[in-house]
Amino acid sequence: MYAARQSGVAQMAPDLLKCEACGSVTMSHCPTDSQLEQFYKNYHATEEYLAKAHKKVSRAFKRLLIFRFRTGGRCLDVGASIGTAARAAQKLGFSVVAQEIDPVAVAQGRKLFKDISFVQGFLTQVPAHPAFDLIHCAEVIEHVPDPAAFTAQLYDRLKPGGWLFLTTPDVGHSKRDEPLINWKSVKPPEHITLFTKAGLTALFTDAGFHPPRFRPHAKPGIRMTVRRPKT
Repeated sequence: MYAARQSGVAQMAPDLLKCEACGSVTMSHCPTDSQLEQFYKNYHATEEYLAKAHKKVSRAFKRLLIFRFRTGGRCLDVGASIGTAARAAQKLGFSVVAQEIDPVAVAQGRKLFKDISFVQGFLTQVPAHPAFDLIHCAEVIEHVPDPAAFTAQLYDRLKPGGWLFLTTPDVGHSKRDEPLINWKSVKPPEHITLFTKAGLTALFTDAGFHPPRFRPHAKPGIRMTVRRPKT
């Protein structure tokens, strides 16, 4: 966890560490890229996403309406699964690329959305140029072993002045289950880092982004928009 490496950490439970500065929580031992590739082959949630594809497109469309002023630009959907958010961005007029590590999800997405360009692999396999006007990254950052490197990769793929929309569980939310170990979002090795808003703010500003904006959420989840500076 990036914030924890910059300050003190406290042991919470076996294999869980809490950042004393921001309150974010991470696993003490992170899986390797090869272990993650193996874990996400035929990811368990893919069938559920397929069954709800229409609803997920509609939900993503409503979320992305705030970026309709970017119509005609390029959108990257990071951790796209079958590509429902990419399809929503396409409906808003974006040219889209969907990146996903799970080959089964990519295969299903290519069948479902034949005109969407998929990249099967890690974010590093998406070319940084030409850059994107908008990046959609929903329920992904909690899965990555090195959030600082991941955030830098997002920055590199976003145009100056471009926007990023991100969602992730909120370990600092007042309605999060107590004790922490009982919270449904604590599920290593699937979720590696659980962030607070303060943790995400430190992470993204240190990567060069403007300070994030957080939208109110009644449930323990974060909805964040953040912009890369124009210069």
